[in-house]
Amino acid sequence: MDAEAEHKRPDVLAESILRAAGMSVDDLKSLETVFRDLAASFGSKVAAQTDVAVAAEFIRIQSLEKDDIAGTIARSGLVGLVPVSKWGSRLVLAADRNFVDCGIEALFGSGGSADAGGAVRPLTAIDLSIARQIFAEVTASLDHMFSGASDSLFQVGDLVEAQHLAPNTITETRMICCEIGLKAAGRSGQILLLLPRSSFKPMQDAIARMLRQPAHHSDPTWAKKLRLEVSRARIDVEAYLQQGSMTLEQLALLKPGQILHLPKDAIDQVRLRSGHQALYKCRLGKAGSAFTVRITDPINEEEDLLDELAAG
Repeated sequence: MDAEAEHKRPDVLAESILRAAGMSVDDLKSLETVFRDLAASFGSKVAAQTDVAVAAEFIRIQSLEKDDIAGTIARSGLVGLVPVSKWGSRLVLAADRNFVDCGIEALFGSGGSADAGGAVRPLTAIDLSIARQIFAEVTASLDHMFSGASDSLFQVGDLVEAQHLAPNTITETRMICCEIGLKAAGRSGQILLLLPRSSFKPMQDAIARMLRQPAHHSDPTWAKKLRLEVSRARIDVEAYLQQGSMTLEQLALLKPGQILHLPKDAIDQVRLRSGHQALYKCRLGKAGSAFTVRITDPINEEEDLLDELAAG
């Protein structure tokens, strides 16, 4: 039994980190594989509806600050707002005009070459209807990635030409931007998937659920690649010392220079955590001039709670 528990311990630790430790914007870049496979899924869905040769490819993923977000959207041709009610979030799809024309050509065009020198005509109601269909294939691919297509999380809302987008419609100060290219009938265009901070934690939880249930995933190879990429993400880990409890009055009277007395067994009261998730009990030590912590036991929160209740 002890050997079995020891074998499961790393998986429990990995799940705790994925579930509770917040990933930074830079850490999410390690999920490039997710968006690369999303592009492949999107390309397959469009290709299944036409005899025209269609290809979609992942181009890059980057973080955008507020000014860059505004400039990127202003340069796009068509913007789609995608509310995700179960995540309490909203994604933004921003496609250039070439992407819209490419989608129209793929599904209903004559296969003629693009008129690069001609003036750009306004989008008609039919154009917008076809564009909505293409955008819906992007959201269907998002569903495939983050819900296993078992639930419809992403719904295309309003489609608005970028020049007519109301000011302050998008107020996020930092977003992840994934760029995907579409090629069909000699045309090519790009669509951007803009993900706000509010989507990071739900996305992380969705990935963690898939990692815990690989047997139910339709693509084991994808799950393996995803596990590898997520395992490379860097997170903050901290060791801290439990001082005990204080009254609010004592806390309010604290001041610089004041000395707090630690418990006699303070050396054994070090804990290791990531985010709000406690991971291990540790013992404080020293190696040369550097302080160290030795990991002793994994933290069992239920057991610790019972011990606290028993101690009164």
